[in-house]
Amino acid sequence: MKKLLSIIILVGLVASLVACGPKGPQLGKEEVAITFWHTQTGGNAKALTEMVNTFNATVGKEKKVTIKEEYQGNYTQLYQKILAAIQAGSPPDMAVAYESQIADYMKANAVIPLDTYVKALPKASLDDIFTGYIETNKFPQYKNQMLSFPFTKSLLVLYYNEDMLKEAGQRVPTADKPFTWDEFEKAVMACTKKDASGKVVQYGLTLGLDASTIDGWIYSRGGKLLTDDNTKVRFNEKPGVDAFALIDRLFKGSYAYQTKGYDYQADFGNKKVAMFFGSSTGRPFVKDALTDKDTKKERFKWGITVIPQSDPAKPVTVMYGANVTVFKTTPLKEAAGWEFIKWFTDTPQSVKWSITSSYMPIRKSASQNADLIKAWETDIQGKQAFDVIQYSRPEPNVRGWQDIRTILEDALQSVMSAKATPQAAMDAAADKANKALEEAK
Repeated sequence: MKKLLSIIILVGLVASLVACGPKGPQLGKEEVAITFWHTQTGGNAKALTEMVNTFNATVGKEKKVTIKEEYQGNYTQLYQKILAAIQAGSPPDMAVAYESQIADYMKANAVIPLDTYVKALPKASLDDIFTGYIETNKFPQYKNQMLSFPFTKSLLVLYYNEDMLKEAGQRVPTADKPFTWDEFEKAVMACTKKDASGKVVQYGLTLGLDASTIDGWIYSRGGKLLTDDNTKVRFNEKPGVDAFALIDRLFKGSYAYQTKGYDYQADFGNKKVAMFFGSSTGRPFVKDALTDKDTKKERFKWGITVIPQSDPAKPVTVMYGANVTVFKTTPLKEAAGWEFIKWFTDTPQSVKWSITSSYMPIRKSASQNADLIKAWETDIQGKQAFDVIQYSRPEPNVRGWQDIRTILEDALQSVMSAKATPQAAMDAAADKANKALEEAK
């Protein structure tokens, strides 16, 4: 992969000079069709197709723009296909991508800055977008240029079984009064039950391997992932080590256990576990897992909220989810790509996409939309997640972070399996991560 990236970089440097920003030709004079690569499947894919068709029949028809959306597999597969397409000189016109992937594309000078387009938005429209969603698309390594725009956003939250917490004598956390980490640890222990033989029959917490969750733990403890100049990692400082130390205690005490894939959803639904960390987009799957198939009623009260905090007065969690980026093709296609982005992320479309996909709306005004308010009547946890957006912070978008995610997950695995102490795991991960950052320069 690194060899492929090196080839792509050379191609990009030879192909063009760094652009000052898109100038945007006038649309509507000639027909233009653009390809849009994405990762959506199932109901989300159907909803996206319907929205693309709506655009093509309305704004697209007026401005002679046709969007051709194409599924390209999961995010890793999409990333690999785009790298190959850039090398071949035939990238898509537009695609969804994570920030660290976009940083790789830009190293090859393959995407366009969107600053000129974004600055042309009315101030009220720009201010309506959650600040974090804008900031995550600005890339410090590239003069803080905006290389993408928010598209499918979600955030790290804590899922909890309200009935189990109350039965164990624990309070129910809320967005304005989240658990402290000490309260969380006590709640996990209190919710754990054993039978007469000493076998655990109900756990307080289940965990999978996810770098974003680790990042969230560190943020919520007041820690930083990188130095201010983005050249070294800082996750092996006290906040990161304390986060791993908690996991170490919970696993050694049999209060927590590891699950693979999405098994935690079924375990939560079957009342095997009281809490887990997950994406806000997972709530329809969780709801399905805990709904009785015969009565169609939920088996227990549950909710989602911001993750535990060292300072509940200043809560922080991780935002994630892909953005959309526009590749360097022709000025006309680039302008057409932005026209679709602008339409898709306006409040009516943002609300519709949120309702159908369970992603978070990117605009504050969505909370006043009648359709979304109606949807929240049966998706209470959707409103709970929306209330957490204001506390979300983006993860690093520097080159090399894609590799660092795997390094962090390996470190967590070593702690959960008792193969390394929290400090040793974090220090070893930091050494590897710093090398990854150096190699990615």
